[in-house]
Amino acid sequence: MIESKKITNPFPGLRPFETDEYRLFFGREGQSDELIARLQRSHFLAVVGTSGSGKSSLVRAGLLPALRGGMMAGAGSGWRIAIMRPGSDPIGNLAGTLAETDVLSEAGGGLPPAEAEAVIEAILRRGSLGLVDVVRQARLSEQEKLLIVVDQFEELFRFRVARAATSTEDEA
Repeated sequence: MIESKKITNPFPGLRPFETDEYRLFFGREGQSDELIARLQRSHFLAVVGTSGSGKSSLVRAGLLPALRGGMMAGAGSGWRIAIMRPGSDPIGNLAGTLAETDVLSEAGGGLPPAEAEAVIEAILRRGSLGLVDVVRQARLSEQEKLLIVVDQFEELFRFRVARAATSTEDEA
């Protein structure tokens, strides 16, 4: 019997590199280090560039593995990371992402995933501090940090125009 090896392509093509492909993502280590330094200084980070320039790959295969590896001084490696796209329902999509098991499912009160998502969405919609309330309800340990990655952030600007006049003004 002839044993054949599975041949894998180290290049993802047109899609971005994913976090588990960080070993294949190289040559931008300095940029990943700079993202960590800026995130540590301000706790907010915008990665801006032209379409196809590798922003998502830099975040997913550069920044996120570095954070989980403890590369941000004083922050440790206990990161809960929510990666979401706003789409046509920014708050609903954020709630769905936060309700995932390894993110903030505790904020849903131990309910089944769909119900936890509904609880989290209701908390988010209560007011401008909804996200703060969701994080508090999740009761993260002092060693855990939450990072929310909003991929395709520009969808928030398209959302307001595309949404019906009956929607609330501040959803985006």
